[in-house]
Amino acid sequence: NAVNLGGSNPRAIFGGAALFAVVVIVLAFVMSLAVGMAIAAGGVGQVAGSTLISVPLMVVIGGLMVGYLRVIHAVETGRPTAATAVFAGFGDGAAWLRAVAVLLVLALLQYAIIGGLVALVAPEAGRWYLDNLAAATPATAEQMALPPGFGRALAVVMVVLVLLYAAQGIALGQVALRGRGVGRALADGLAGALRNALPLALLLLVSMGAMVIISTVLVVVAMVGGALAGNAGTGVLVALGVLVGIPLYLLFVVAMMVVSCGAMYFIWRDVSDDAGDAGGDDRQVAA
Repeated sequence: NAVNLGGSNPRAIFGGAALFAVVVIVLAFVMSLAVGMAIAAGGVGQVAGSTLISVPLMVVIGGLMVGYLRVIHAVETGRPTAATAVFAGFGDGAAWLRAVAVLLVLALLQYAIIGGLVALVAPEAGRWYLDNLAAATPATAEQMALPPGFGRALAVVMVVLVLLYAAQGIALGQVALRGRGVGRALADGLAGALRNALPLALLLLVSMGAMVIISTVLVVVAMVGGALAGNAGTGVLVALGVLVGIPLYLLFVVAMMVVSCGAMYFIWRDVSDDAGDAGGDDRQVAA
C-alpha cells in the first residue's frame, strides 16, 4: 500500500513529500553549518552540538508529520487536499506539540533500549561504538575493525528500530488523526507494535532486501557514470554530478519519504482498533 500511495492524488502526496524534504534538508544544512562553526571555535562539544541539531529538527518534523499524515489520510479517504497542506500541522498547536513529545519520548526510549540490550548481549560492540564516537581524530583501520558481537548488536538495533518505527507510526496517527493525548498515543503505539511483532519482522526483512537491491543499483549507476565521464575530465564529472546526481538523489529521498510515511500511515490504519472509522475527527483532518 505504501509503495502504491498517491495514485489518486500524486500532486498532493509527492508534492507534500518534496516540501517536507526541502524544509528538513535546508534546516539540517543551516544548523549543521552553525553548530560546526561553534564546535570548531571550541564553544560547543560534540554531544551538545548533536543535540543542538536534533532538537530543532525534531520540533519542525513534528509539525510536518502531523500535516503530512493528514494529507495522506485525506487522499486515502477521498477528501480534497493539496501539497501545501503539509504545513497545516503547524497551525494546530496542540497536535504539533503532542507529536514533538511523541518523537522525543520514542527517541529517548530508543537510545535507552538499544544501549541496554547491546550492553547486555554484545558489550564489546557497544564499547567499540562509544570509543569511535568519542574519538577526536579519524579512526584508524585497526579501530574500524568490527569487534566481537557486532552481528548480535546489529540484530538488536534493527529489531528495536522496526518496533519503534511501528510504534511511532501508530502514535503519530493517533495524535494527528484522532486527537489522542501523548500518553494514550504512546501506549497505543507500543502495544500495537508488540502485538504485531511477526508481521513487523517480515517488514524488516523485505525492507532490508529492498535496500540491498537499491544500493546495488546505485553503485552500478555510479560506476558506469564514473567510467563514462572518466575520459572527459573532472569538470564533466562534476557537471554530471550536479545536473544528474543531485536531482536523482532528491527524487530518491522524496520517494523514500512517501513510502516510509505511507507505511507508518497504513500500520496505524490497520492496527488501530477503530480503523473502520474513516478518520475520527473530520475537523482535524480538514485542518
